[in-house]
Amino acid sequence: MAGSASAAAIALPGGIASASPLAVTCTHLTGSSTAQTISGCTGTGANTANAGTPPAHGKTTSNLSTKKATVTWSNGKKTVSTFTYTSVTNNCPAVTGKSKVTKVHETGKVIASGTTTLGMVGHATSAYICVYKSSTGALSVTNMGNVII
Repeated sequence: MAGSASAAAIALPGGIASASPLAVTCTHLTGSSTAQTISGCTGTGANTANAGTPPAHGKTTSNLSTKKATVTWSNGKKTVSTFTYTSVTNNCPAVTGKSKVTKVHETGKVIASGTTTLGMVGHATSAYICVYKSSTGALSVTNMGNVII
């Protein structure tokens, strides 16, 4: 989930609107293709009015048919984003007991619809996601690099 906040936005508290949307960069995302855990999140949006104090963390749900994702942060706030994804070279690391299915680059934007993290609305999102399949056919995902919201 890319972009950066301006220096002016960094100095403003999370509840104050600024010219640049607030952002978080997360180091971990794991789970199924529709529900993941996200953690290690820091940045201008990691504050009590938005994603929670750093390192922020939460649960993510993705709806592949509507192309919307919702992060429910540990502080109870929600961030909703739209997304699209494209397949890229599958250089995901091997995982014991799982086969590599694909690697996708997911990009999008935080939207106001249903979000309570208003300081983050408009921020671009970006993530490289590795998709794996277990011997039972269950899909799992993990990030490769940072997840930017």
